[in-house]
Amino acid sequence: MRTAFLQLLKGETPDEIVWTADLSYWMEGRRADGTARAEWFTEEGFLELHREHGIFPYYYYPKFCAFAERFDGPVTVERQARGNITLQRITCPAGELTSESAWLPESCCSGTTKHFIVKERDLDIFLDLLQYRRLLPANIDDYRERMAVWAVWDGVPGLALPRSPLAALTAEWAGVESTAFLLADCGEKMRAAMDRLEEQEAPILDAVCALAPPIAHFIDNLSSENLAGLYDEFMAGRHRARLERLHAAGVAGVVHLDGTVRGLLPKLAKAGFDAVEALTPQPAGDLDPAEMRALVEGANTILWGGVPGVMFAPPYTWEDMRRHVERLLEAWQGYPFILGVADQVPPDGNISFCGKIAEIIR
Repeated sequence: MRTAFLQLLKGETPDEIVWTADLSYWMEGRRADGTARAEWFTEEGFLELHREHGIFPYYYYPKFCAFAERFDGPVTVERQARGNITLQRITCPAGELTSESAWLPESCCSGTTKHFIVKERDLDIFLDLLQYRRLLPANIDDYRERMAVWAVWDGVPGLALPRSPLAALTAEWAGVESTAFLLADCGEKMRAAMDRLEEQEAPILDAVCALAPPIAHFIDNLSSENLAGLYDEFMAGRHRARLERLHAAGVAGVVHLDGTVRGLLPKLAKAGFDAVEALTPQPAGDLDPAEMRALVEGANTILWGGVPGVMFAPPYTWEDMRRHVERLLEAWQGYPFILGVADQVPPDGNISFCGKIAEIIR
């Protein structure tokens, strides 16, 4: 599958179907219930787990990000846990920003309950904080060595760029609601924040282009219902600028769209993305696979995903999954695609489905 994956990125017709699955959420579920194997959380054990289930290895989060965030000067960052609540406090000369997240044991994940930026005063503090923030390249120096190791396991290690500015604001700093209100009420300040965030990406983009991996991942976690109306004004140009740099260095660009699809998929294809990843169709998403294909017909953008994570768990059965995968393969036949779980195999998912899907492909 590694050869086929690289063929797809070069615009060639692949020799076989590539089958990817993000197993990290499922692994955390096994760690939470005490059934995980320790070796899964080593790089070699992670690769072996994928081999066991017939999956192309790609998502290894301990070394996924090509960047690390640093704060200089008079900035302090504190974390404090209170039961299932984690409080984070960032202090800079202009003031203090706080966020809260809650651990939810029933779903084996955490969610933000308060973002750093809620009102204009928080935005003013954030603009001051950005004077002391920088991004440094990470997981670059040993990437070529890891590529060689992963080739033995028939995989390619993913490498992620920072979230682009609007996506960073909605996911990391302000949330969707506050971002929308602040764009309406404090547009110039929000644009200044996005410009500064984009400037701070420069060392990462330089390092990734110099490294020239086969692919760079845009971890923007997009959904059409949130950002489609803002995309043309605030994201499209920044995406194109990044992609131009990457393509000049021979690097393909893929973006993570794991929410609703209709509004953003054609925009992302037009922006020049080589692939759009984690596409989630019905019964979990807003479109069926044939409708997704129709939205990008002629753009030659790789469709990546198509297998909803929810279908690994009850009430869905293997028979439901089998029928879905067969319909998906029929709908995407003759168009460049990567079969993938959208977005992750859940903690209560049946991992044996992965091997059975691999058998269908073979």
